[in-house]
Amino acid sequence: MVLFAWEQAGAVLAGLQDVLTGSPDELTVQSGVLAGPDGKPVVFLSPTWSGDDAAAGERALARLGGLGTPLLSQIGPATMPEMLAGIDAQFPFGRHVEIRPRSVPSLSPGVREVLSVAGSTLTSPYSAVSVHHLHGAAARVPVTETAFGNRDPHLMIEIIALWEPGDAQAAGHRAWAADVARALEPDALPGGYPNLLGDDESAQIAHAYGPNAERLLKVKHRYDPDRIFRAIPLPDPS
Repeated sequence: MVLFAWEQAGAVLAGLQDVLTGSPDELTVQSGVLAGPDGKPVVFLSPTWSGDDAAAGERALARLGGLGTPLLSQIGPATMPEMLAGIDAQFPFGRHVEIRPRSVPSLSPGVREVLSVAGSTLTSPYSAVSVHHLHGAAARVPVTETAFGNRDPHLMIEIIALWEPGDAQAAGHRAWAADVARALEPDALPGGYPNLLGDDESAQIAHAYGPNAERLLKVKHRYDPDRIFRAIPLPDPS
């Protein structure tokens, strides 16, 4: 995890787009905005180098740290369970969550502006916007070989509103997430990440599986005609 002061958000995100454009398969960079230890918004980078060439990884991570003047930089070897445990800590049992996903081709100026507004208008100290970097080997799998509908390199933006039970501002936290998602519409790709789509995201659901939707609906009709299993939405068969 690397944190940068909010005043550096524009420069860090613009520099990050340059890094992502030419990044090798071994490097992925999760990024976004959240509230720092003092409650003020910060930009975060959470890079992962998964490769045998440690020296190349160190150079790549040093370049990310050089995008600004970090407030905090914690970079070192980690196992997958350790990384997942760090994510789990953000979602303790009982905390309320509203997630709105959007997929975009890149950190374009428009997307960077939305991220800037999102960080400046955080309504909860637990909320965040997390940008997931999808590229490399996963982008070389033919789109019809799995259910996943987008095999082009892209960014999946996870807009996360989080608050404690009994928070009187719950409606405001939900509205913040919806507003950020709506602001990303002009730059968004069709569809969205199915695991994060709610039933009300009909426009994204319709395109979430790309050319795989028809065969998935046939399988669904055969094995679950009454739609007993519906946690992950499918397009309307009509």
